[in-house]
Parts: sequence; structure tokens; C-alpha cells
Amino acid sequence: MTKNNRDNTVRELNEFIESDSEKVILLKGTHQYEKHSLVLKIISESNQFNVGLYRSNSLQNVADQLRQAKYNVKINHKFSSGKRYNLSGVTFYFDSLFTKSTWRNSPQELDFALIYPMDSFCEKKEPVKKEFISDILNHRSIRKIFIVTWTDIRHDYDWLQPFVDRTIVFDAEEENPEYHKRVLN
Repeated sequence: MTKNNRDNTVRELNEFIESDSEKVILLKGTHQYEKHSLVLKIISESNQFNVGLYRSNSLQNVADQLRQAKYNVKINHKFSSGKRYNLSGVTFYFDSLFTKSTWRNSPQELDFALIYPMDSFCEKKEPVKKEFISDILNHRSIRKIFIVTWTDIRHDYDWLQPFVDRTIVFDAEEENPEYHKRVLN
């Protein structure tokens, strides 16, 4: 039995949400499509989140990412920055990690931000990373920030560590050992 399983991940996510001292969480692990899905499920079921930001690697990918999380979204649905979307009783705004101009279309005060997938952004140069951190931590008032990876094998997340209060690893090893091994290889 691994401690990086679903039960422990849910417990740690809930502890993070209940914490008054923690603001930023990094969720890593081999459960590629389940990590952001689990965060979205917990956000939707919590009574602490009304309005949030979903910052994706591309607005074109949002519909696929939401369908992976079991949201009823049409395949070709186009999400736009600056518009409000009600999903499972929570108001979402969407913008893009890579298109800085979309950032100004999202509200400054939010209950949460979900950044997914963080992976390819790790390859950006230091000034771009600083702009992202400054926007998400300093220019906005956000109670809880969920930074979620897709895969951890090729990317270095050490640059995020000074800003992260808690890191959780959610692996597929217990639920799907073959998949876990494929992701690692």
C-alpha cells in the first residue's frame, strides 16, 4: 500500500482547504487525469468556494480537461476569458497560462485558483515565471491556490517550492499499477 493513494490525497486536500495558514498547494503524481478531476470534485462539493479561476495551458484545452473531470461539456465548446461560467454550482473564470493578455480578464478577488497543467510552464524563462507568481500571489486576492501537474517525469518544480505550503503526491500505483509504471517510464 502506498501513502500516495486517493484516500490520503483527499484527506490532505481537505486539510489544506480547512487550514488558515496554507494558501498554495502543489499536487503531483502519476495519476495524470485524476489529479485535476479530484480537485474540481472537491471544489464543487465544498461550501467554501463560490468563485474561482481555472488557468489552463490553453483555453482550447479546457473543454477536454473538464470532460476528463466528468463535467458535461460539449466536445467543441469554446471557453473565453473574462466570461462567467457556472459549473456544478461554482462560478468559474478561465484564462491561459501562456497568454498573459487573458489574465486581465479574470477577477482580482477569488475563492480559489486551479492552475492545470503546470508542466510545460516549467520550461519558461525566469522572468515569465516571476510574472506568473506575481500575478497569482500578489496582484490577486485568492484564498486557495491549487497548482496541479499532469506528469512529473520531465519537469522540475523546484522553482515553485518557495511559494508552496504543501505538496501532495497522488500516484496511480494502488489503483492501476500498470498505468503507474507506464507513466514512470
